[in-house]
Amino acid sequence: MHFYFAPLEGISGFVVRNAFAHHFPYIDRYFTPFIPAAKRFNKKILRDLDPANNQGITLVPQLIGNRADEIVEMAGKLKELGFSRGNINLGCPSGTVVSKKRGAGLLAYPEELDQFLAEIMERCPLAVSVKTRIGMESEEEWETLCGIFAKYPFEEVIIHPRVREDFYRNSPRLSAFARAVEQIQTPLCYNGDIATVEGYHRITELFPTVDRIMIGRGLLANPGLVGEILGKPKASNSQITAWHEEILEGCLALFPGERDVVFHMKEIWFYLIRFFPEKEKFYKQIKKCQSLAEYRLIVQQIIS
Repeated sequence: MHFYFAPLEGISGFVVRNAFAHHFPYIDRYFTPFIPAAKRFNKKILRDLDPANNQGITLVPQLIGNRADEIVEMAGKLKELGFSRGNINLGCPSGTVVSKKRGAGLLAYPEELDQFLAEIMERCPLAVSVKTRIGMESEEEWETLCGIFAKYPFEEVIIHPRVREDFYRNSPRLSAFARAVEQIQTPLCYNGDIATVEGYHRITELFPTVDRIMIGRGLLANPGLVGEILGKPKASNSQITAWHEEILEGCLALFPGERDVVFHMKEIWFYLIRFFPEKEKFYKQIKKCQSLAEYRLIVQQIIS
């Protein structure tokens, strides 16, 4: 089985990727948060892509857009940087993204989507994969969309079996993923709500031919989850402490002020607090804290 770390906007940058690679080295591929194809590379994006910041990591840049020429142009720049593969985001449910016909928003226009993918596959200098939802409003949309994805020789199709209107609510629509297994011949990757070893086994038992799994929020709630799936012991508090400290130190080097660092770490704790269910009362304190010193004190009480 191949394990992927999902792209999470504002979270899964190189600092977090390195913490996983150093302390829980079980992930086969990491995907960047989406890069808008309509924009030029800025310092932040280049820093995140820099091989020096991703040593020992197999990194796949994810692009988002609705114009094939912009995707192809950006893919050419990624090739110049040394990348051999790229991923297209067709799943982001954010209102500001969808309203611009990007991410999951493009799924509402299957004819345009088909043309978009055809041009990319004809001209793109990279191996192409897509990460998609199964529609905008209804699972019934998936029949048409699935037929479109089946037409092209993607490197792989990563499917989060929810529609855009689900956001991250409701259960993944496994019947839609089953349809993809039947119709799409290129390799498929399952993504969605794997947060426990039992949840992993449920998916692999239902879809035994699928040999790759993408996990996002589940890995932030339990950084050692893939290790547990592979038969390793549950992560110890000392391992979580080391992982957390590397992220914290990385953020201190990255962000200009302590408040920015604390804000970023709060996003991590939105998920990580689930690793310490008996300490959930402390999460309210983390949400309210403003200083790094206060933050460190609360975290010590949680992890100790």
